[in-house]
Amino acid sequence: VDICGLWSEWWKEYYLKNSRAYKPEQLYVSGPMRPLKGSERTEEDFKQKKSPLKVLFISEQVAVPKEVIPYVLTLLEVKDFKVYLIFRPHRDGFEEWLKEKQPEVYKKALERAKILRETIDEAISLCDVVVGSYSNAVLEALLQLKPLVFFRTQKWGDYFEIKSLDAQGYFFAENPEELIEKIKKSTNILKEDLKKLQKQFF
Repeated sequence: VDICGLWSEWWKEYYLKNSRAYKPEQLYVSGPMRPLKGSERTEEDFKQKKSPLKVLFISEQVAVPKEVIPYVLTLLEVKDFKVYLIFRPHRDGFEEWLKEKQPEVYKKALERAKILRETIDEAISLCDVVVGSYSNAVLEALLQLKPLVFFRTQKWGDYFEIKSLDAQGYFFAENPEELIEKIKKSTNILKEDLKKLQKQFF
């Protein structure tokens, strides 16, 4: 019988609610696969305004590229941001799609963004805020108490039901323009709010 290890009780409830792949007795809370970081950061660290704001955009292989492109292009136009795109080291499906289907967008990304091929842990450590549509890698920002913003696509919607956990409206954007707004507001997020989310998911 397969056994699935999960990061927290939230994940167990989420799987039981949204999937029929596992029975309750097959799901175990094993904790995060990487250590929690960032607890040493003070509230002053969180309030410190950063310029330019370093934004990590997570490449997601099974996202629909045409749904994601408007977000990428809007990000690349913001002068107050330094955009980082992380691609998988050996072969990245989203990067290959860009090269083949949208070479001009790929060229613009190379010109205006920094391409990373580090581990996700290393990439997050270099940035101030992490964005994406559905990937667990976006949630891993919380391991380092870094702000995150998910954005809506037709395929994935609010995949982690983050809006239900987001009373102040920091962590989910409905469109590219709102994504920019949420990223700018990420500097207002309190350490305690990120700790609550960290505890929820990890």
